[in-house]
Amino acid sequence: MAMSKRKALAAGCAAVVCALLWLAMPPADLNPEKSQHSVGPSEATGAQSLEAEPQQQGQGGRQRPSSEKLQEGGNGRMKPQAGPPVATDSYGYGPVEEQPGQTPADPLIGPKRPAADSAAGGETTPQDGTSPSRASKPPADSTYPVKGKVAYLTFDDGPSRSTPRILSILREHGVKATFFVIGKTSEESKQQLRNIVAQGHALGNHTFSHDYKQIYKSADSFKADVDKLDRFLMETVGIKPEVLRYPGGSNNQLSWRTGGRNVMKIITREMSKNGIPYFDWNVSSTDAAAPVQDKQSIIESVKTNSAGKPNIIVLMHDMDLKTTTVEALPTVIAYLKNQGYRFDVLSKSSFTYQFLKP
Repeated sequence: MAMSKRKALAAGCAAVVCALLWLAMPPADLNPEKSQHSVGPSEATGAQSLEAEPQQQGQGGRQRPSSEKLQEGGNGRMKPQAGPPVATDSYGYGPVEEQPGQTPADPLIGPKRPAADSAAGGETTPQDGTSPSRASKPPADSTYPVKGKVAYLTFDDGPSRSTPRILSILREHGVKATFFVIGKTSEESKQQLRNIVAQGHALGNHTFSHDYKQIYKSADSFKADVDKLDRFLMETVGIKPEVLRYPGGSNNQLSWRTGGRNVMKIITREMSKNGIPYFDWNVSSTDAAAPVQDKQSIIESVKTNSAGKPNIIVLMHDMDLKTTTVEALPTVIAYLKNQGYRFDVLSKSSFTYQFLKP
């Protein structure tokens, strides 16, 4: 009898537990469409809210950038949508300029452009925040300077029989240039020096002798040669140049034959102590690559080497043999004008480019 009561009590308890479990279960959703994931109101407006706010927290607590456009995927989740590619051109400020200290393949041709210049079109964003593709361009025949772009045309080793033609072209185009001259003492050369100064161009010191074996013996030898040209120019035109260019450039290796591997470092340091600024170049016309360089090669070299540079110092030569330099000059000037450059002469306050820092 007692055993029957215990069995009945256990069965009753089991029934009560089953009833409680059944009551705790939620009612079944018999709508088959609602058995799948559906986008609720907050998720449906998720894309709009993400674009409306600068940053919105996404799944996993990560921040999504405000620039992402979202679209709904097949699984109901929001995924980024790629935007259109940004148009770019080669007109904006761009290629990182070569860094001083590079050694050119030829000491008279100038530095090679670094690989970074050609990467990604060689563009950077202008300071006004506009993209390179939206930077204002002048008309094809305009001479209006863009963003203060300045070109410094420089002519080495004159005066020569080419000087009158160079001066005539510069005068015709309304352009000023800098002539790094040497000590030519004939009456004809003296007259050309006077013409250069009278027409508003600048004279630069390129040493009197331009003799590598003499000037690159030591710092004292170099300074003596520079001082000799200063005295000659003072006597001839009443001007002492305030700018200097080393024959072959400040990092030339031809000087090693006479003064050793460190001679240029010593000379540039000593000359800088005397307050004489020197200028190398960041655009070579390559007219020194051959006794008479091809005219079109000169033009293309200037175009290529000036691309993307807001300030350029262009190396050319004023010598009897350099007839193709003279022939290319009008095209070079017209091209640089169309690219928005204005022209100026070098001075102590000018943009400076140096291969070798003193």
